[in-house]
Amino acid sequence: MNVMPTLIRREYQEHRALWLAPLVTALLLVGTAVFGHFEMATMKALTIDQARAILGITVWAMSLVIFIVAATVISFYLLDCLYSERRDRSILFWKSLPVSDAATVLSKFLVALVVTPIGVFLFAVATDLVVRGILTARAGAGLIADEFPLWDTGTWFKSQALLGIWLCASILWYAPLAAWMLLVSAWARRNVMMWAVLPPLVLALIERFVLHTSYVWNFISDRLAPAFPALKGMETQLATQTVTISREKVVSLPRLFDSLDISSVFFNAPMLLGLVAAVALLYVTVRLRRYRDDG
Repeated sequence: MNVMPTLIRREYQEHRALWLAPLVTALLLVGTAVFGHFEMATMKALTIDQARAILGITVWAMSLVIFIVAATVISFYLLDCLYSERRDRSILFWKSLPVSDAATVLSKFLVALVVTPIGVFLFAVATDLVVRGILTARAGAGLIADEFPLWDTGTWFKSQALLGIWLCASILWYAPLAAWMLLVSAWARRNVMMWAVLPPLVLALIERFVLHTSYVWNFISDRLAPAFPALKGMETQLATQTVTISREKVVSLPRLFDSLDISSVFFNAPMLLGLVAAVALLYVTVRLRRYRDDG
């Protein structure tokens, strides 16, 4: 038996919200494209750079809606997956099978932080194409303003590639947070969400009042900042790769992609330290599951 694929399939069978929630969100977006009423200002005066910037923003806007829903579901999954098997005593059945605790914990970690995000990304790409096809057809029928920039092949691919880079950076950046939630799920007897939040906050407060420093709080706030993985290493480029639309400066994602130094996004001390912390937390989680089969 190929253990890891079997364990991953089990997770999706037992936690259907992992794929149902993004599916429902995508269907709502498609339904909005089909039946929605759009009031769009004329775009005839846009330059090529302005049109590409707007197109890149719409690529990210549609995809991020699906990613936000998926991230919410994944967070609840991480807090519940190991706790629920102790609560309903199904852990006794799974421990009777020739599957190690390390394989079980790793499968849940991979489902939450690798398989589901990559699947949601591919799903978001397909949804974006369907929505753009529908809007293009409606524009051709005169139902929406046909001057609105809906397609540019190079811009679309660069925006999606930049979104893929952000996703990979986020997977690595949030690894310690995901590992922490798994650890709490394996340890807590009840009130899992409270135990996930309370110890880090207490530790941050103790450090603040005793040592008068804020390293713990800075670490937590950085890991919880949604845009931080995308912005890491892009700070200088963001200031220069902008276009002005109606007196507002807008980041041009295609231009940002062309100037991006990928190594600065992935190879930096906070990212590497976070991965070390994630490995340590996963090790503790495996040990906890090995000896913690109470409800």
